[in-house]
Amino acid sequence: SYAKKVPATGKQAEQRAKAKKPEVKAQSNWRRKHEDFINAIRSAKQVQAHLAAGGKLSDLPPPPVSDTSDYIQCPHCGRKFNKGAADRHIPKCANMMHNKPNPRAPPKPKR
Repeated sequence: SYAKKVPATGKQAEQRAKAKKPEVKAQSNWRRKHEDFINAIRSAKQVQAHLAAGGKLSDLPPPPVSDTSDYIQCPHCGRKFNKGAADRHIPKCANMMHNKPNPRAPPKPKR
């Protein structure tokens, strides 16, 4: 009453091979982003406390720099966006006229 296991062939073998392959995902850097976010919040709280105590903004060190190496720069306006926002922004920005030079306008005089 025991049935022999026959090796799968054809479509069955392909389906099993696909099921066994793990999908390769991009490395998530959520921990680094989270730490950057926490540091930015702490810095902002220190600034608010310093200003509330009557201090000057110029007395404080500059805020921590956030890493934007994974952002995509818009070729039209130069702003940087994450992938999803860049996919929405860049096609719209290509049609905007405010960030293009006006060919009929005289050149601005240099000071």
